[in-house]
Amino acid sequence: MPDYAETLSKIYGTALDASVDGVVITDNTLPDNPIIYCNQAFCDITGYAMDEIVGHNCRFLQANDRNQKVRQTLADAIKKGKPCQVEIRNYKKDGSLFWNELSISPVHDSGGNITHFIGIQNDISRRKQAEHNLTLERENLEQRVNERTKELKEHEDFLRGIVETIRESLIVLDAELKIALVNKHFEKYFKVSASELIGKRFVEVLEGSWNIPELTDMLSNVLPTNNPFEDFQVVHDFPYIGEKRLILNASQITVDGNYKDWILLAMEDITERYVSEKKKDDFIAIASHEMKTPITVVKGNLQLLERMLDKGTLEGYKPRLRQSMESMENLNRLIINLLDTSMLAAKSTKNTSQVVPLHQIIDIPLSQVSEVYGNNEFTIYGDMGLMVVGDKDQLSQVVVNLLTNASKYSQEGDPIKVHVGRVGNFAKVSVSDSGIGIAKENHRRIFERFYRVSANDNNYSGAGIGLYICHQIISDHGGTLWVESEMGEGSVFSFTVPLSL
Repeated sequence: MPDYAETLSKIYGTALDASVDGVVITDNTLPDNPIIYCNQAFCDITGYAMDEIVGHNCRFLQANDRNQKVRQTLADAIKKGKPCQVEIRNYKKDGSLFWNELSISPVHDSGGNITHFIGIQNDISRRKQAEHNLTLERENLEQRVNERTKELKEHEDFLRGIVETIRESLIVLDAELKIALVNKHFEKYFKVSASELIGKRFVEVLEGSWNIPELTDMLSNVLPTNNPFEDFQVVHDFPYIGEKRLILNASQITVDGNYKDWILLAMEDITERYVSEKKKDDFIAIASHEMKTPITVVKGNLQLLERMLDKGTLEGYKPRLRQSMESMENLNRLIINLLDTSMLAAKSTKNTSQVVPLHQIIDIPLSQVSEVYGNNEFTIYGDMGLMVVGDKDQLSQVVVNLLTNASKYSQEGDPIKVHVGRVGNFAKVSVSDSGIGIAKENHRRIFERFYRVSANDNNYSGAGIGLYICHQIISDHGGTLWVESEMGEGSVFSFTVPLSL
């Protein structure tokens, strides 16, 4: 009698070979997790013969199309030993694209170790094409609806439907400037209900927030003169929502080519845009000053050295050269930070993680900063033998920024301490100083781009981007960056980075 397990295995094998879904099995115990089995359906879908498939990692099906976010999802699932389902672009042997609905599941041995992964793939190209066609049809339909909107007849339901689909606060006013209609966005934004507004004069609602003589005059002229207005700016402390900066546009409503005694008033919140633009303007001014200062120092020193050479004396040239080099280093650091900020905003930075001795990302930055701020006392203690996983250059940049800030905001001769320790599966690095400290309300904001705690203090330079870059780098490494500080009590900046386990 044949062994029952052998018989069952043959049954399973026959079932796999008969499946219309592509099936692969990979060996997780071998390097690069190669394919050790595929069924005929997999060969039929991909166009490859079995001997062209076995021994390869499944990634060969992506050809040169490697820039797919789902690849990382797959990699994370395999690394964590979790099941996963994705839709990924694959390529057949003849180079033609097909969409693959891929499901993977880990196989464990009796000891709980993952020995294999089973992958089930289904060619969903037709479904994808159908979805694409449906999207095109929907877009065409939307276009036709927009084109026919002008042809629709006058009725309140139509007007209400249009108003409710707009993602701005909209109000319809009658000839007496009474509110006839508001959309849901207005209700949600200003935290009021339509029942509180309908039938009331516009200038009376929201505790008289709109009682602005110039605005009232402009609205009153819209209907008699058919004169719309645009970009009327209002800055007001509104009830329930606080101070906002809004742009108002108003025009007379037309239906089927006929003017009606209704005014459509649209409101756009530009508060965040205004704050962002102001930060940008402040940053440009700060950056210009930060760049100009070292250039001025270098220029002055070079002119002085030139006069010293003309007089035939070089006494004192070394301090001048050192000062020039420091100024150029500051300028270089600022330019690097500017470039890093730009790349972070564009999400184009690359984290080339590797196992790095922790002391390597601390020793060199400490040496560099101590050369510039030699009057401070630098101390390092803790477990310097830890090994971490990360980008050596990026992590060193974080340490340079933290040490530079600690030195810049401390008095000459003040101690600056670097402590290294282990917290769970992370290494923790702390840089402490006894400088001016940071108010509690600024603890989170200092990691925002262009934010400067001492914006009104000319004694401290900086463009407000160093800590932003540090925060982004540490976040990209899966760690955390934070500060503990009180005004006048110094600061402790700490970050964590994964250990090499």
